Amino acid sequence: MRHAVAMTQSAKTPPDGEKPVRMTQQERRARSQRRIISATLRTIAKQGVAGASLAEIGELAGYSRGLPAHLFGNKDKLLAESLRRLMVDYWIEDFPEINSRGAFATLAAAIGKWVHDLSAHNELSRAHLLLLQEANVGMAEQAYPELIPLIRQYVGGSEKRFRAYIAAGQEAGEIDPDLDPDFEALLIHTTLRGVSLRWLIEPSSIDIQKFADRFVERLSKQMLADPAGGEAMAAG
Repeated sequence: MRHAVAMTQSAKTPPDGEKPVRMTQQERRARSQRRIISATLRTIAKQGVAGASLAEIGELAGYSRGLPAHLFGNKDKLLAESLRRLMVDYWIEDFPEINSRGAFATLAAAIGKWVHDLSAHNELSRAHLLLLQEANVGMAEQAYPELIPLIRQYVGGSEKRFRAYIAAGQEAGEIDPDLDPDFEALLIHTTLRGVSLRWLIEPSSIDIQKFADRFVERLSKQMLADPAGGEAMAAG
């Protein structure tokens, strides 16, 4: 798991007696961008996308109110880059590769990782889901022409990974060949999205790990050619 986007940033201090290493302009710019993206995600988690202003984000990051606009251009570009960093540099939806245990076991591991990351990184998860929800807001395409296509790209990418697990399992004779991989991937993806949103609204109302275990158990009964074997793999 990579942690390039952290909710807090701390500068490295040199050992006693050594002079601080002078940063290049490019390094200072990159550090400023990281801090502003971190402040953006924290602000979204607390106030939502609509409530996140560039000026407030700049202040929260420890800079001037105008620096976010200077570095990113506008709010749309800042939101798009924040989502991109969140998805690529941090952890969100970093799906495991199919291994020797089989496609269904890998699918089960992906579901387990999804709910683990959700609960382990509550604030980032909240910012992530609130960013994705912007695709449902009226006139979103006009307001965020760079963010909205990126959201659709990532959502579609998640479903493709679930579909790949299912198709690989069918090819290996592990998963029922009569199932429609596209539909099953959509079902899994929307279920995880829905429970994630429900859990973030009221975490105490759902045992998210228990949900994941039961969900995998139900999938094994519905999808596998040998459900008993699939349950053993998922449990292992």
